[in-house]
Amino acid sequence: MTALLSTTLATMGQSSGTASDDAVNLLRKGDFAGALSLADQALKQSPHDCRMLTVRGLALKDSGKAAEAQQAFGTATSVCPKFVPALEGLAELQYAQHSPQAAATLEKILVLQPDNQTTQAMFAVIQAGTGDCASAVEHFTKAPDVLRSNSAAMTQYGFCLLVIDETDQAKSLFLQILDKDDSPINRLRYAYACWKAKDYPNGLQALDPLLKSSPPDAEALNLAARLAESSGDTPRAVELLQKAIATKPDDPRNYLFFSEISFNHSSYKVGIDMLNAGLARIPQDARLYVARGVLEVQLSKFDDALTDFHKAHQLDPNQSLAGDAIGIMLDQQHQSAESLAAYAAQAKAHPDDALVQYLYAEALNRSDQADQSNVQASAIEAARRAVALEPDYQPALDLLSQLELHAGNVDKSLTLAQKAIARNPDDETAIYQELMAYRQLGKKDEVNQLVAKLKQLKEQKQNMKTNYQLQEVTNPE
Repeated sequence: MTALLSTTLATMGQSSGTASDDAVNLLRKGDFAGALSLADQALKQSPHDCRMLTVRGLALKDSGKAAEAQQAFGTATSVCPKFVPALEGLAELQYAQHSPQAAATLEKILVLQPDNQTTQAMFAVIQAGTGDCASAVEHFTKAPDVLRSNSAAMTQYGFCLLVIDETDQAKSLFLQILDKDDSPINRLRYAYACWKAKDYPNGLQALDPLLKSSPPDAEALNLAARLAESSGDTPRAVELLQKAIATKPDDPRNYLFFSEISFNHSSYKVGIDMLNAGLARIPQDARLYVARGVLEVQLSKFDDALTDFHKAHQLDPNQSLAGDAIGIMLDQQHQSAESLAAYAAQAKAHPDDALVQYLYAEALNRSDQADQSNVQASAIEAARRAVALEPDYQPALDLLSQLELHAGNVDKSLTLAQKAIARNPDDETAIYQELMAYRQLGKKDEVNQLVAKLKQLKEQKQNMKTNYQLQEVTNPE
């Protein structure tokens, strides 16, 4: 019997009606068929009896007839919208089914019973799932007893604390979970929270048993490498990453992090060699080609870099992987002129190559001369050509929308942004461009709606990222 059903029956047991009391007693005893029979008899006389409709719903639910139970609860809540037992029965069913209506039903209960910790916790979990971690944390804090007895809810609470950058509190929470259950996944989660809180020594200490296991835990090795690099111990980070690659050679994250370290420490050739090894095992991972292309540019191997960016685009055309690479390259100021010249030459040599045109436009847009009218015009021309050649290439649509707005072509920018959003409703870049266009057009209502949407998307994206890192990544295969 669930906690919610127990409280529901306790509330219903306060009825003075004999039939209702008998039906509730049968439910407590687990005689669902008997309770259903009593309810059906009573409802023939009083079809809108909220208590008996709720008894019927509970009996049907625990008999495995969820659809009929939901109909009974729905009728009860329609007749008696403030009858908490019916609302609780309906909420429990909706919650179990991951129904979009569950949140609204739980909110109705909270209006009537704001101290209902079970409802607070259920609502918090739903809010966390939608990416609204700020709201989730608010409701989790109102359910301390449920959290103490429910490690899954407590873990979700910890995820959301990380999302809203309450890293010290999250670290403390994951330590409590670890003290209750010293499992590898809880050690990984606590160590991750330590990393986010910049407590590198305790994070490494927590991982030590997993690093010493035989074979060592590949996830622990990767996380320990990040902790070591963040603390300034690059030699140890490299050593740990090499062990991670040997332990789990088909995991692209290890190669990508190694290339990141190589880039940051100007060890480009070493990074390329490691990415070569990774691509030999994982030849279909677009991110590895992008990473190798970035390092090749640092060695002035522009043709090789373009080949890799093309391959990445071929494998994953909807992502702005090559554009991100250009951004990294042009952050190196001494490379800007050389990179621009190289991409200008490639754009001239390949006028019908959408990716090359996009890369050239992106490079111009990120350069020191981006505000110059001639540079701006060249960027727009290249981006327009990229979109004309490949109309559904999302990054090119986003870039051209941005460039058109910067040039004062508000209507063109808005049209492009809306086209990109139609293809991908969660495209944050396009939503931002639409917002900026509406702002210039003086449409405050549309701007406010888009601001709220962007906030929700950013929270949801961060929440998904944290959940992935703490749940999926740390779950052993």
